[in-house]
Amino acid sequence: MYLRARDITIDFPLSSGSHSSLASNSDDSPLGGQIHQERGKSFVRALADVSLHLGHGDRLALIGHNGSGKSTLLRALAGIYHPTHGRIESDGKVSGIFNMSLGLRQEATGYRNLVLKGLIAGRSRRQIEAALPEIAEFTGLGPYLDMPLHTYSQGMAMRLAFAATTAFSNDILVMDEWIGAGDAGFQEKIIDRMNDFLHASTIIVLASHSTTLLRRIANKALWLEQGRIRMTGGMEVLDAYETEVARRMLPRGLRELISGRSGMWVAPAGGTDMQLAWNLETAAQALELRVLPEHGPIKAIRNISAQGAWRLPAWAHAGLVFDIYDVAGSTSVASITVPPR
Repeated sequence: MYLRARDITIDFPLSSGSHSSLASNSDDSPLGGQIHQERGKSFVRALADVSLHLGHGDRLALIGHNGSGKSTLLRALAGIYHPTHGRIESDGKVSGIFNMSLGLRQEATGYRNLVLKGLIAGRSRRQIEAALPEIAEFTGLGPYLDMPLHTYSQGMAMRLAFAATTAFSNDILVMDEWIGAGDAGFQEKIIDRMNDFLHASTIIVLASHSTTLLRRIANKALWLEQGRIRMTGGMEVLDAYETEVARRMLPRGLRELISGRSGMWVAPAGGTDMQLAWNLETAAQALELRVLPEHGPIKAIRNISAQGAWRLPAWAHAGLVFDIYDVAGSTSVASITVPPR
């Protein structure tokens, strides 16, 4: 089994009334595709020369900021969008989950909607009836399955849609951002269902902003930025993405300061306030910021990424030691003593 994309590029035409200010993106912004002109017409290049090759049992985490091209790539893999250049190949049918409400009728009961979903997926009545008990148990909706869909909460409707769509899916499954929704208990069911797919030799491509969820499902990752592949590989891609997200959340001035230094230091934070800042050359996936008091046990303050900053609270007196700890390696990677304010 395989799913391949070969140098695919997808252009969307811009209307003649589009503002000229759209013609360029800031180098510092990860949002949107590139604007270009061809034969006097303007296009948004949503994807540019994207290639991937997935085989038996692969689960690809698709990451990137909003507007990076994730949804466009998923829809291209599912056959909804056709590439402007390049091509997509697979030896199995592809199911795409992009809209939970597609095929659901508000006036129909939960059970009736399950049947409708199965018919839309091309299953026979006998196949649907055989699958209903397992699907009903998976939803956890109990007697609500006999009630109309319009009486459901959003979370209940998501349970019904996910259970039905995945029960009648094909060998290759691509899913968009909404997979990260739902309560913690149902998230565990989602992960179990993904693992069941793996036993059936399914290829999965999953886009989500929840890197925690992706780590539990995926064995590969692809990072898109402005329609291009920024990085691809294993879980180290998620590490790099998390570091980048944390860096971009910092104020620009502090971000530039951190990028220009390495190690751990104390920086001004306005007035008499100070903040810890760090930029560590480490591949550690789990880092903790800890305080080492003169008396008493070591206290973990927060989980951190390899780049970041933290404003010192009022209780952080001069002489107090802060430490960054590699949890997996059971070792300190940086420490600093608070100077007088």
